[in-house]
Amino acid sequence: MTRIGRGRAKSTAAAGALLAGLLGGVLAAPSTAAAAGSGDAGTLGRCDRVWVKNVYGYKSKFFGRGPVYSDGPGGKMTLTKIKAGEMGTSITGTLGVSVKAAVAEAKAEVSTGVQVKATWTASHSYEREIRRGKYGNVQYGVKGHTAKVEKYLTLPDCSKSQRQTATVELANKRQGFRYWETNS
Repeated sequence: MTRIGRGRAKSTAAAGALLAGLLGGVLAAPSTAAAAGSGDAGTLGRCDRVWVKNVYGYKSKFFGRGPVYSDGPGGKMTLTKIKAGEMGTSITGTLGVSVKAAVAEAKAEVSTGVQVKATWTASHSYEREIRRGKYGNVQYGVKGHTAKVEKYLTLPDCSKSQRQTATVELANKRQGFRYWETNS
């Protein structure tokens, strides 16, 4: 019986020391396997059970809105008026990340020009020489980004649980015409 009592005393003392260390901010480093698969959380020496929202994998993209105007072959293309319009940042999928949160993170990480909605008026003009034998094509739109959005729960072993992903199209203040040429 004395032996069992000592065992309990040791485990109670060990649990108390661990609790004191946790409350005091001293944490044991996670196992190598947990740290390797966890990214930044493993370098902190612990992982809390919290929901994390992340935007990553930004790629520049032109989001054309309205008609595509074509002219040619060769010559000069002049476009004097387009329709007013707008393009809003949007997230495909339902994972509980708001457009405002995605825009805020993108502003900090990729461009201060990212916004919830881009609008334009109907008064624009564009002029361009078309190469001989080619057809010129023009469309107005927003120069923005696409990115991946993820939401996941971190577990105490630094792994991700209940991970969900979606795609976001981020509008930008930069807008204008996009021109390209084709053979027909």
